Amino acid sequence: MRVLVAGAALKGTLDCRETTDAIARGVRAAGHDPILVPIADGGDGSLAALAAAGFTRRTAIVHDAMGRPVQADFAWHAARRVAAVELAQAAGLWRVAAAPRDPWRLSTYGFGELLLQALSLSPQTVLALLGGSATQDAGAGTLQALGAVLSPPPSGFADARWLTTAGGIDLGPAQRRLSGAALKILTDVDHVLSGPDGSAIAFATQKGFPEQDLPALDGAIARFGTVLGQAAQIDVEQPGSGAAGGVGAALLALGGQLAPGAQDLFEAVGFFDALSAADAVISCEGQVDRTTWRGKGPGLAVRAAIARGLPAFLLCARQGPGAQEGTVRIVHAEGDPVDAEALARAAQGALSQSAQASFGA
Repeated sequence: MRVLVAGAALKGTLDCRETTDAIARGVRAAGHDPILVPIADGGDGSLAALAAAGFTRRTAIVHDAMGRPVQADFAWHAARRVAAVELAQAAGLWRVAAAPRDPWRLSTYGFGELLLQALSLSPQTVLALLGGSATQDAGAGTLQALGAVLSPPPSGFADARWLTTAGGIDLGPAQRRLSGAALKILTDVDHVLSGPDGSAIAFATQKGFPEQDLPALDGAIARFGTVLGQAAQIDVEQPGSGAAGGVGAALLALGGQLAPGAQDLFEAVGFFDALSAADAVISCEGQVDRTTWRGKGPGLAVRAAIARGLPAFLLCARQGPGAQEGTVRIVHAEGDPVDAEALARAAQGALSQSAQASFGA
């Protein structure tokens, strides 16, 4: 039996290539043939999946969310002329989590710098991978780095504090930088920019904002959304526009197209081609709960298998509310965090214990 192994990153432990390799060992030990396709959903860790699919990594010096120079990577596929730029490489929470910081003063300026580096290669398509951000600047820093003219002018990098004074924006220079390239905005969430289901209410406390600051932050983001919408002559309050603290809305204003990150990343890494040759699918997630089915890569992988009538397995350390979906077989892997050997054992056990008839054998 051919088992499509679609390993996703387990945060803080294994990247998607490492989980895929570990699960594949278990598949082989159970007597089956693995098809290896590391996956991601547009959040942090996506570059590893793209590298496994033939993209090359390019490096640039940009600024992190605190304004410190850092080395950041993006992915480039010369034959397809596709660039993939991961926000978390520049403005990711992982870069600043251990540092004392004022969350109001964090900026996505470095993500804009990374986009400029990718645009210097004259791509036909740019994949903007949103997820894992440290910021709530609604993409103001990104727009500033791309050349947009902000009013009043920020004293440094535009940040959430600047949003409280935002009066206007000229998007023209930034839009011209992107002319000739199709911009796809890949998100792993479907939150809008502002309001009860907006970026501030959903994510700001995870980034260090105290609860009492959320009304002011949400109000500032909403006002900037109005400024953006007027400048771009579109409604930026769309599902996914709240991704990465509102960067989704900023890129929408530049003519980008929002898309669930997993779908486009799966196409880029060849998941659907591999699925057509598979008899079963197995993936992994740190915790399986209802959020797994709201655009995350492992959820899409097993749903795609179920839609084709294939057995689907999801290995995890924990289950939360809303974990069960359709006929997916959720399998516990020992350890929290789960290591590579535990993944291999869980995969072997899941496949060995399943009746041959359930694979259509």
